[in-house]
Amino acid sequence: MLRVGFIGGGLDSAIGSAHFGAINIDQKYSLDAGVFSIDKKVNSESAHFYGVDSSRVYDDISTYISGEKGRLDAAILLSPTPLHYEHINALFDAGIPVISEKALCTNSQDAHRLAERVDQEKNFLSVTFTYTGYPIVREIREMVAKGLLGEVISIHVEMAQESFIRESATGAKPTPQAWRQLDYEIPSVTLDLGSHVVNLLEFISGDQVAKVSALANHAGEVSDLIDNVSAIGEMGRGTPISLLWNKVTLGKRNGLALSINGSKGALSWNQEEPELLRFAGQDGALSIIDRSHSMITLASESRYQRFKVGHPAGYIEAFANLYLDIADDLTRYRAGEKLDNPFTHSGANSADGLRVLEAIHQSASRKAWVEITR
Repeated sequence: MLRVGFIGGGLDSAIGSAHFGAINIDQKYSLDAGVFSIDKKVNSESAHFYGVDSSRVYDDISTYISGEKGRLDAAILLSPTPLHYEHINALFDAGIPVISEKALCTNSQDAHRLAERVDQEKNFLSVTFTYTGYPIVREIREMVAKGLLGEVISIHVEMAQESFIRESATGAKPTPQAWRQLDYEIPSVTLDLGSHVVNLLEFISGDQVAKVSALANHAGEVSDLIDNVSAIGEMGRGTPISLLWNKVTLGKRNGLALSINGSKGALSWNQEEPELLRFAGQDGALSIIDRSHSMITLASESRYQRFKVGHPAGYIEAFANLYLDIADDLTRYRAGEKLDNPFTHSGANSADGLRVLEAIHQSASRKAWVEITR
C-alpha cells in the first residue's frame, strides 16, 4: 500500500472525509500521518477517527515535513487553496510527492512555477478534479473522441449552487469558511467551481479553450464577493461553448451538468444522477443510458463495477476511481517510468486551466473578448 499523510482534511473540513473514504475503497493507500487542523483538539480527534498513531500527528507543516521526510510515498494536500503554493514548494524541497486538492493555486503563474519544478527536479504532482472520476463522464470523453456524436456543434457546462444565498432553517445568513469569503487574483467562486467547469470542458472535449467573453457580478449574502459568473467562448478547433457557475441559484445543491450537441447525436449529463446519460440520435430516438447499455464501452469495465448496475455509484466512488489512477501514476513514478494516464491531472494541466480562469475574470472586468495564451 502507498503510505500517505494528510495536510488539512480534519473532521471540521469540507473535504477531508471524502478523501479519506476515497483512498480506502480500493485499498491502495494507508493514511499514516497528518497535520489535520491548526486546532489542536480537532487535529487530535481527526487522527483518532482516521486511525493515525499519535506519534505521527503534527501541530504544523514544518514538523510534519521533517518528521515524515523519507517515510511517505505522498502527501495529500487539503489545506486552503491560498496556502497551496507555499506548502507544495516546502514538500518538493523535502522530496515528498504531492497529491493536491484543486484549485492548485490562486493564479497561473504560481501553478506554472510548480509545474516547472516537477519537470526540472522530477517531482510528482497530481491534482484531484473529482468529477472526471465518474465512469459516465469518462464514457462521454470516449464517445466524443471516437466521433460518435459527429461534428461537435456546441458544448455547455454549468455548476450552479445555492450556498451563498440560501438561509438556514433559523433564518441565519450563510457563513462559509473564512478563506472562501475573500477574492484573490481569481475570484473565490471561480477557483472553487469554475475550475471544475473548465477542467470538465477540456477533459470531455479533448480540446482547449481559445477565447472567452464573460460577465460576473455579486448577488448573494456573503460579503461583496463575485458569486455569479457566465461566459461564452470558442475552443481551439472552433467549437462554440457556454459556461456558467455561481453560488446564488436557489434549489441547486450542486448543479454540475453538461450537454454536447453534435451533427449525429446529442447528450446530456448531470452529476446528481451520475449513472445516467441522456442521448438523442439523428433518427429522433431519445434514450436514457446506464452502465449496462450496449452503447457503453469504457464505463462497463470491471474496475467500475463495484456493485451491479441498478445500485448507483456516486461521488465517493468517483473520487476513488481518480485515486486508483493516481496510485498507478505514483507506482510508475517510483519505478522511474513515464506517466501517461489520460485520467489524471498534472500541475501543467492545472496551470493551463488557471490561465483560462484568469482570462474569464479579465474579460468580465474589461467587458471584452480575451484570447488565451498557453
